[in-house]
Amino acid sequence: MTRHYTFKANLCNYLIIVLLTVYFSSCQNKQANQKSDLPTQSPTTDLQIDHLNIWVKNPDRAKEQLMNIGFRAIPDSLSQIHKGQGTTGRYFNFLNGYLELIFVYDEVEFAQNNKVNNQLDFEERAKFESNGASPFSLALKVKDYKLEKIPFEKVRYHQDWMEANSSIYAAKSSKTHIKAPSIFVVYPGIESDVFETLADLKNIPEEYAFYRDYFKHPNGAKKITAIIIRSTSSNLETETMQAVNGLGNVKVQNGTEHFMELYFDDHIQGKSFDLRPELPLVIHL
Repeated sequence: MTRHYTFKANLCNYLIIVLLTVYFSSCQNKQANQKSDLPTQSPTTDLQIDHLNIWVKNPDRAKEQLMNIGFRAIPDSLSQIHKGQGTTGRYFNFLNGYLELIFVYDEVEFAQNNKVNNQLDFEERAKFESNGASPFSLALKVKDYKLEKIPFEKVRYHQDWMEANSSIYAAKSSKTHIKAPSIFVVYPGIESDVFETLADLKNIPEEYAFYRDYFKHPNGAKKITAIIIRSTSSNLETETMQAVNGLGNVKVQNGTEHFMELYFDDHIQGKSFDLRPELPLVIHL
């Protein structure tokens, strides 16, 4: 009896070990697959992400969603109004860029701008709820800025809120491929500041020292390290999308709905927050 019992106990222990090995192996494979889905960090162009836009209908609710998970917003009173464009935004600063919740604040001005600049896609993006357009825009910057480094057909755009003799350049395809993210390139004068660490915020001039606090988020987020955008477009092979997918920390993919995943600090905290349906955004801290 004792020998038989020992055999059964050993068999039971063996089966437990096998099951645990399979389980942990599965977990490791799952984590590896998740990591392989992330964009690489090896950029192949002089293009870089400057900031991100999400078109929203209810900016107060959208901002609240982000603040509820520990992000600090720039006060509305300091939010830039895009004079002549009819839009403004709600802003969240990070060490290597910012997130803008963009929306229409002046319908008359917005309509007039669309009439004058009819090669741009503002109108289509603002109607994302009814026309299925992607609500996302990626603002790019160019290392050692030269127009010839922009690797896709572009449309020049100047507006009252911009510096004299300066323009942004929108991808021409953003007007015709509205289910893919909208893409534009900013000029050096409006590129976002980049800081390596929170300590480097001391480089912000003393007269604007109060801005330093808007980079310090209660949830600990510092840098955007990866961006995945799902698009309902079936054609992501345009020269614009190929350029975007060559950035190194961005991946645009087809999906069944429009939503974006933002990874902060290489997902060091292991936390995730799905803000849908109010905001088409998943945050990974």
